[in-house]
Amino acid sequence: MYRIKVDQLTPGMVLAQDVLIPRTGVTLLPSSTLLTMEMIRRIGHFNIEEVYISVSEKSDKEKSEEILAPVMAETHQKSVAVVEKFITNFDHYEESDYTKAVLDGLVGDLLEQVKMDPDLLLNLTHMKSYDNYLFSHAVNVSIISILIGEQLGYSEEELNLLGIAGLLHDIGMLKISVATWKKTGTLTPTEYKEVRKHPTYGAQYLADMHEDIKAVAAEHHERHDGSGYPKGLKGSEINYKARIVAIADVYDACISERLYRERLTPQEAIRLIVGDQKCFDPQLLKIFLLTMAVYPIGSYVRLNTGEVGRVIRVVKNQPFRPVLSLYYDRKGELLPEPIRLDLSQDVNHLLYIKETLPPTDHKKVAKQVAETFPNSI
Repeated sequence: MYRIKVDQLTPGMVLAQDVLIPRTGVTLLPSSTLLTMEMIRRIGHFNIEEVYISVSEKSDKEKSEEILAPVMAETHQKSVAVVEKFITNFDHYEESDYTKAVLDGLVGDLLEQVKMDPDLLLNLTHMKSYDNYLFSHAVNVSIISILIGEQLGYSEEELNLLGIAGLLHDIGMLKISVATWKKTGTLTPTEYKEVRKHPTYGAQYLADMHEDIKAVAAEHHERHDGSGYPKGLKGSEINYKARIVAIADVYDACISERLYRERLTPQEAIRLIVGDQKCFDPQLLKIFLLTMAVYPIGSYVRLNTGEVGRVIRVVKNQPFRPVLSLYYDRKGELLPEPIRLDLSQDVNHLLYIKETLPPTDHKKVAKQVAETFPNSI
């Protein structure tokens, strides 16, 4: 229990003591009341300065997340490590059965996590490392591709194939000098020309694998309008799974922090992709946007009442009403603890997202939240 000023109250907090109307002893709101915007306004109407708030008891859903999140995070990191070992030693694998078993095992783990909690999994795609970008990117592209495939109604077998294709889409980068793809400055014309060969190299690496897997490596940089490379294919000339992976590839590359630039916010990444929509299959672009929602997971947003939080879940059929983890009150002060707020619930009908934070504020807030609440989902 802690005492808090009324002007710092946030929807989703729970009263620890009865709130009494001054000078009357009449109970305005009883203890254990879950505060809504209307209730906070009622308290303010009576010029009450402070109230007592309970340390929030976690719901079954939150308790489940607390158990699942570290397990999934560990699995995600292990997947990245296995992908790194597998891809960097790809030339040494002669047993096709072994290769298939490793890939099936990797994608099988990802598919299990998608079934367990796709939103938590999407949150994990925001965990980036400079040292293993190529391999964390491979895992994240596989995850996002699988989520798109699910929306398309793909069978388990097709999802497995798509997931493997996502994991191996950039394998051709292994033929490019490490110094080139880890370069912090602008590539020289020669270096840029060499990097653009990685789809061709990838297809060569995967020559003996399933046609779709090979095609994804070869064509994930082709574009719907013919502006891509290496062959300038357009429309239906591009393998369908390669069109899926192309969108996932661009999105994850945008929200990843790189040595030569800062990451984009999820909203910036979506805006960039929509701005270049002629480059992508229009049907798949719609599916992707449906998968990511209007406010993608990881977006920092401000409510109409001023509080700031991060989107942690999307609500099916309610794209404008996600679940948030609130970190700042309406005055811009950090809350004592994050407050979970489900905008799709009827009690929160007067609350809505006013704006996504501008990129500069987004990055500053994300850094402060990570430092203050390191275990927050």
